[in-house]
Amino acid sequence: MGRIVADPGAARAMRPPDPVPGKSQPLGCHMADLIVGGLTVTIDDRGRLHFWGEVFNLGAHTQRWVRVTIRLLNRLGRTLAEQTDIAGLEWSLPGARNPFHIRFRHPPENWHRYDFRLSAQIHDYNDLSLPQPHPGVLVEKDHFHEIERADLRCGIIGLLCNRGLAPATQVKVAGTLYSQDAKVIGVLTPYLVPRGALAPGDSMPFELKFYAVGGIVTNYTVQAQGRAAPVR
Repeated sequence: MGRIVADPGAARAMRPPDPVPGKSQPLGCHMADLIVGGLTVTIDDRGRLHFWGEVFNLGAHTQRWVRVTIRLLNRLGRTLAEQTDIAGLEWSLPGARNPFHIRFRHPPENWHRYDFRLSAQIHDYNDLSLPQPHPGVLVEKDHFHEIERADLRCGIIGLLCNRGLAPATQVKVAGTLYSQDAKVIGVLTPYLVPRGALAPGDSMPFELKFYAVGGIVTNYTVQAQGRAAPVR
């Protein structure tokens, strides 16, 4: 967890916020295992509707994937638009958070409310045909900085490292920005090593550039995940 200013809002971002009311339909997990917290809904100057948030895994099982679906409804509860996306990180580990950002480029003008659904699949560590999480991928020396240049708002720089004993592939970093009241106001989850591998002991600098931000940033987190290279 990075800290930009020392205040109660930054401290509150350390723990899961209250769950957001909605509908949950998990697949292969208990209903109470996954909650959405820190949800922020904003409309930018181009009329695009943004939903930022995090899925918290309160269960004892790693989730192989978590899918978030948001529907825009009219006053009668009829669906006007729907968007679905996978949460930013490949695995949702027990006790961990997984950020998401869902955007409606052209939301219908007469939408009145929204609901969301979560679905997920428990990860099987014994199935070696599935990608397995690498235990040694992490971020060090991360730092937040404001930019305010054209549409670029801010960035996070850091060092992506492999402290494990095996190469890591498909390495992804997730940067999450928080407001003073611990709401999520920015998410970026790019692959930094989409091809090839990050060898044991290797590191590489990175920068996450945020163009869409839903408020004033007072705190942030950076997470990293990668796949363990298959044993041959």
